[in-house]
This record gives sequence, C-alpha cells and structure tokens, in this order.
Amino acid sequence: MSIVTGRLDHVAIAAQDTAAMVRWYERVLGLVVHVEAGPNPPQKQKVYFIGPKVPPGRSGLWQGMMIEVMPRNDTPRHERNSHEPGLGHVAWFVTDFDVAYAHLQACGVKFLGDIVQATGGGRLISFADCEGNMMQIVERK
Repeated sequence: MSIVTGRLDHVAIAAQDTAAMVRWYERVLGLVVHVEAGPNPPQKQKVYFIGPKVPPGRSGLWQGMMIEVMPRNDTPRHERNSHEPGLGHVAWFVTDFDVAYAHLQACGVKFLGDIVQATGGGRLISFADCEGNMMQIVERK
C-alpha cells in the first residue's frame, strides 16, 4: 500500500540568513514566497515557504514543490559532495535547458562541474545556491 500521493510537498534548507536566501531564490530561480512566519523564539529569523508562482486558476499553497527556508543552528557546516549519505541536491525540471543555463550564468551562480547526461536521458548541470546547497537544473527528453 502506498501512503504518498505522488508529489513532493517540500524540502527544507536551514539557512544562515533566511531573508537573503529567499531573495537569492527569487532572483535566480524566480520562486515566490507562499508563506512567511515568525520569528518564533528563540529564533531571530523568519521561516519561509517558497516555490513556483501559483498557476492561473489555483490559489493558496499551490500543489507544487516548495522549499522551506528556516534558520540554521550553530552546528559547523562542511562542504558536501553529491555522493555523501543523505539528501544530496534538489533538481529543478526546466523546459528549455539552454535558456535556463544562460540565465544561471548571467546570475553568476557557482557551477559544480560541467553539463552532463541525465540518467534516463536529457542534460543536467549542478550548481550551488548562495549558501552552498547543491542544486541542479535538468531537462528530460
């Protein structure tokens, strides 16, 4: 028996500066804030749910994939690679890889390697967000 509905609701990123991270995702990926809450003591920063714009005819928290941006704790951060145990990256589907890649270049993102063949077909490239979290854009053929 499957208990999931077939879609991912959200992933969470613990950020050093939640507002700055949200601004980065707005500028680079075109995401928008769907929910803004807090700060809730002892935290001093807000928590955000960000994701794609709500399509016409929908309202509220759209049923698309979102990112929860929440304040991080004081645990030291180490640089990760894509094959460490645990969640490695978030991959964003794009309909025009060349346009998306050019936009990321224009935004000055830090790429983590070259364009490679995506498993199952298509192309992908990995990059880091403003705090070093691994992301990808991927096209599927």
